[in-house]
Amino acid sequence: MRALFLGVVLAMALIAGCVIFAEEQNLTNETEPPPPPPPAPTPLLSIVSPSSGEVMLTQESTLDVTLALTTQNLLLKSPGGAAKKGEGHFRVTLDDGVPQTVTTKNYLLPGLAIGEHKIKVELLNNDRTPYSPSIAREVYFTIEKEKPPEYVPQEYKVTIDSQGFKPASITVKVGDRVTWENEGQMPQTATCFIGGSKVFDTGSIASGKSATVTMTSEFECDYYSQLFRALAGKIKVESNGSESD
Repeated sequence: MRALFLGVVLAMALIAGCVIFAEEQNLTNETEPPPPPPPAPTPLLSIVSPSSGEVMLTQESTLDVTLALTTQNLLLKSPGGAAKKGEGHFRVTLDDGVPQTVTTKNYLLPGLAIGEHKIKVELLNNDRTPYSPSIAREVYFTIEKEKPPEYVPQEYKVTIDSQGFKPASITVKVGDRVTWENEGQMPQTATCFIGGSKVFDTGSIASGKSATVTMTSEFECDYYSQLFRALAGKIKVESNGSESD
């Protein structure tokens, strides 16, 4: 009988211990705060174009340049509202000028002049405050006037006979060479004066001979033979497009 009583007491104690442990376990689970969410990843910014030290060529006096950006962990939004990590917009400054608000990854910078330029791009929060620490990039580049392709001089021939110069009128470019070939019986010249100043003169060209003149500047002239003034022609010399300004 005594053994039975001790068994009952032991069983009741065991059951009570389990109940207390379960209550303590539940209390512990209820009081522990949930783990904090992982921090938002830091946005990344880079300038794709123009590249650092790049030289851009143009045939004009200005050039439109597209600023190309790449980002990671960033949602581009127009300014407004409270700062929120992972959101924001760009502040683009050209040559230390007035900063511009930009919300796209491609931004046109129109009409940049010949010379050196600097672009600074900084990431701002929705409330227009800079990220901390600062997220900014700079790039330096140069715009240069493109040199025209080197001109290849051309060769032209004008024949002289008793009827005149053939062709009677010719248009060439600076650097071209014109050869006068005398197919007549008498010596002749090809001579050009403008405003009393001699521009070119082949000298006397005997029958069957020729003389060549290289055109070094732009002009338009009614030329003639000093040995027979009735023989006259016309020549126009145009720019070849490659002369220095």
